[in-house]
Amino acid sequence: MLKRLFYFLGIIGFFVNPVIGQLRSWTRMETMPRSAQARNHPVTFSLDGKGYVTTGNTITNSLFLKDVWRYDPELNSWEELDTFPGLARGYAYGLAYEGKAYLGFGINPEVGFLRDLWEFDPDSEQWTELPSCPCEPRAHPAFLAHKGKLYLAAGGAQSGDLRDFWEYDLKEKMWTQLDTFPGPKRHHPFYFEIGEYVYVGFGHSGPNIYKDMYRYDPANKLWSQVASLPAQGRVAGTQFSYNGKGYLLSGQGEDHQNFRTGEFWEYDPTSNSWTDLPAHPGSGRWAPGSFMIGHKLFLTCGTPDEGDVKDLWMYEFDDLSNSQILMEDPAFLSPNPANQFLYLDHANLDLSFPVVVTDVYGKNEQMILPANGKLDISSLVPGIYIFSVWINGEWKSRKILVSH
Repeated sequence: MLKRLFYFLGIIGFFVNPVIGQLRSWTRMETMPRSAQARNHPVTFSLDGKGYVTTGNTITNSLFLKDVWRYDPELNSWEELDTFPGLARGYAYGLAYEGKAYLGFGINPEVGFLRDLWEFDPDSEQWTELPSCPCEPRAHPAFLAHKGKLYLAAGGAQSGDLRDFWEYDLKEKMWTQLDTFPGPKRHHPFYFEIGEYVYVGFGHSGPNIYKDMYRYDPANKLWSQVASLPAQGRVAGTQFSYNGKGYLLSGQGEDHQNFRTGEFWEYDPTSNSWTDLPAHPGSGRWAPGSFMIGHKLFLTCGTPDEGDVKDLWMYEFDDLSNSQILMEDPAFLSPNPANQFLYLDHANLDLSFPVVVTDVYGKNEQMILPANGKLDISSLVPGIYIFSVWINGEWKSRKILVSH
């Protein structure tokens, strides 16, 4: 049961709204403060409804950074946290998984390539060093999380570009080398996690900038190739997953120069196909960062044509509070609006899974174990929530107005 709960928390962002429409438009948000350094290659992630920006390096004065900034979307404001305790670095990678963030690798100008790994707890705002990878130190690899494991693939090292593949078990705190990444050696690839698989592709090695993409099945420990991007190869952009699809944003093309526009592509694993989405404002940018908060994507930093920046742009998927969630059986949770109790009514409902409750911004996750199909929601603050339940072997969600 506990394993199921952890698994769901890691993928809650993908299943909050089973039916998502097209994206809307980009909106300029509050730029990082004057005291924050514009940068490229930041490590970015989101936790508890807030976005984080840390580390990175600069073009103009070759600084390598270790400051930590947190963005609050409700206040549209930034605050500086205590400095990252590891070495300052650029070309590092990080991610958020099951309520914590992980950061590692990259380059320090005095030490060179790195292979350390750190864990960040947003509650205590403290960093803890974890066991370093027994692999060759490297910069800008692929770095993903799936079912209690972190995955590291490829990257650039002192010896050149790599294609080895490693797994870190968060519970056992142990690294294991896996079957080699099947594509050519490369650094600065794009990557994302969807459902039961992790994906790695594109990137750069020598004169080659790639547009191939590969899928790894952790359950069977197998790699397979999926559809290549129907456009230029690309490198040094940013990526994320949302609602069962993978996304690539910005970066540079096959001439290793910024794209004329901030190209935006969506990968649908169901159809194994790519769709071109509206570009972000301005030119493409080298090595930006991005994070998702609820249904909103935030893009920051990187190096567009005019040099390093620290602006913040928001791109909004359909707002759950204003959209209709389509269900095969819309009455599986009732009543709506609800007051003190909600009732579950579906023949194939699995009560061994929790009902997971999030607000429309993807925050305030709660797990409620149903008792005979009855949920006590009296502790919820009045508002709109997404209730997700396990029916017919998949997560089904419904928007409910709670009104005490």
